[in-house]
Amino acid sequence: MYKLRTIDVWDTLLRRDCHPECIKLATAQHLFLGWTDQIKPEFREGWALYKARLEAEHTLAEHAKTSGKDDEYEITNVLTQWAKTVFFGPIPVDLPVRLAEFELSVEIARSYADPDISHFLSSHEAEKTLFLSDFYMNAEMLGRLLAAKGLDTLVAEGLSSCDVGLNKRSGQIFRHLHSLHAVSPDQHVHIGDNEWSDVSSPRALGVNALHYLPESAHTARLAREHLFSSRDALFDHLRRDGSALARDAGKGLPVKQAAALCLGAEAAPLFIGFALWIAEQTILQKLDRLYFFTREGEFFHKVFCALFPQGRLSGHVLPPADILAVSRLSTFAPSMKDASIQELSRIWSLFKVQSVSGLFTTLGLDIGKFSELLDTLGLKETDVIRDPENSPVLRQLFETPAFVEAVKNALASQASLLKSYLRQSGVNAGERFGIVDIGWRGTIQDNISVLVPDAHFHGMYLGLRPVINAQPGNATKAAFGPDENTSSEPSALFTNFAAMELLCNSPYGSVVGYTLEDGRTAPQRQVDQGENTAYCEFSGPFQEGVLLASQHWQSYLERYVVSSNELHKMALHVWDTLRRTPDEGLVDVYLRTPQHDIFGYGEIFKRSHYPSLSTIFLSPVLASRRRQLIEFIRRVQWSEAIENAKDIGLLHRGVLLLAFRTAHLVKRTSLKVKLTKRSKKAQL
Repeated sequence: MYKLRTIDVWDTLLRRDCHPECIKLATAQHLFLGWTDQIKPEFREGWALYKARLEAEHTLAEHAKTSGKDDEYEITNVLTQWAKTVFFGPIPVDLPVRLAEFELSVEIARSYADPDISHFLSSHEAEKTLFLSDFYMNAEMLGRLLAAKGLDTLVAEGLSSCDVGLNKRSGQIFRHLHSLHAVSPDQHVHIGDNEWSDVSSPRALGVNALHYLPESAHTARLAREHLFSSRDALFDHLRRDGSALARDAGKGLPVKQAAALCLGAEAAPLFIGFALWIAEQTILQKLDRLYFFTREGEFFHKVFCALFPQGRLSGHVLPPADILAVSRLSTFAPSMKDASIQELSRIWSLFKVQSVSGLFTTLGLDIGKFSELLDTLGLKETDVIRDPENSPVLRQLFETPAFVEAVKNALASQASLLKSYLRQSGVNAGERFGIVDIGWRGTIQDNISVLVPDAHFHGMYLGLRPVINAQPGNATKAAFGPDENTSSEPSALFTNFAAMELLCNSPYGSVVGYTLEDGRTAPQRQVDQGENTAYCEFSGPFQEGVLLASQHWQSYLERYVVSSNELHKMALHVWDTLRRTPDEGLVDVYLRTPQHDIFGYGEIFKRSHYPSLSTIFLSPVLASRRRQLIEFIRRVQWSEAIENAKDIGLLHRGVLLLAFRTAHLVKRTSLKVKLTKRSKKAQL
């Protein structure tokens, strides 16, 4: 029996489920998210902070060597040096210790006891057993880590290189131990995984050193470490795994649903990146609560919960997240300050036309009660008014006292109900709220911001088109994807915005208002069976594929400390692929699903009702045909859907596509001019 037995810690007593450097990267991301405002601009990113940490370690190692010690350093000294480098001013006194404790918590979360070490040690007994590690955490911290994994009964105490400034690589720590415990090298057995530090170095001193390198555990370690070497390798691995899981889950499903499931798994990085960005924003923006707006937000909320089941990111607690049942229809009228043309222009600036039936629906009025007034004005329920803001007949309508009084009462009633629902949902004055929606101009956020002026609302969107209406002072907006408010170039990704909405849709219907039931305010939902058919056939399985992949990605994102910025390029590539080379099933369901246009035309629009060839050919000379063609292009937009449609003749498709591309070119040129002017104005 030996007098002394020493055991290496990492990859001997303990193993990690990630690369060792992931732990330092986790601390860097924790620092970035929690102290962004105090960090110099050049370090406001996890990897930049990580590299600065390595520089701090190198500096301290060099100082140790010049003082006659080995190149060792202790964690709080490193973290102090690091923080001094990356912070603007003085660092909080307790920060290094807080960061060290966080890093220890990450080590505990990421480590597990080697499954075979106990059996191996039983053949190499000794009178005294110590752990021995070349590490920057001291023996006390390592002892807590081993105890957390139930290994304190096997080895209760030990030594870390940072405790004495000596390490195994040089062999000096072995000499130190021999002197400290009065043992000769031949009375000492050491076990570890590193061929030099744990085997060659101690053997050169006469220690019986045993190489502990179980094949399966070592192979798994190399695979995990390979995934850290390249984000491309990590993401490729995860996408392959996600696709395999989706193929297995799709067995037995109808062909179209199985294809949708697989497409969802392939498209998952877009929604995973979005959810990760949202989580980062909630911390950086110091938000108190987070709300996902119906309808698309219901799907985003599921992805968010799948990625953050414990409600934490990089050691920071995420705010409570919930779904808020709202829509443009349910929030617009309550946000109107008065019954005026000017207030309605906030909607007309978006839609350009106004159906009479849609106007009454928007205002929450029963059109049947105003039939005589409409007859007097020469208006029919089915009429569609172009340029409504300057319409003489609508101005007459809003100058009619009885109508204005009815509108005022309707607005007041709806505002009261919506405010009640918001309070009931936790939207109170004095707090900072994050809201999540698919986009595209954030008008629902605008409406709510007007209703609750003493709270701040930070909108987080998949994409943002240029805002048109004046923005409330208590609202800010940002986009994970394209944001044409901050760019001088229009984004082609928005051409399939309606298809994106379809993919992210909810089967629970659109919110059309609120009612008071048993003292509580409840949202009223209107379910469209045509939309739900599309959901069952395609959108639902697609979302299941995204969620399946998200659940698989979750642990990897945490272990390898992935930021949303690293997923951004891949995410937008996914969106672009969905746009440029759409799945056959997606095109079919997109063209077949009716669109209920409450605002604007106030009708059910069917994308598969293509303008005839005669309409297209006569559009240059007949205004009515030109208007019909332009409105179809404006409401469909997605030319790739037409290109892949199966229910239109070859010639008809080609001519219609030419019209689409011409219209897109004109629109893109016009938008580019507007964005360029806006960008130049912002720079002045």
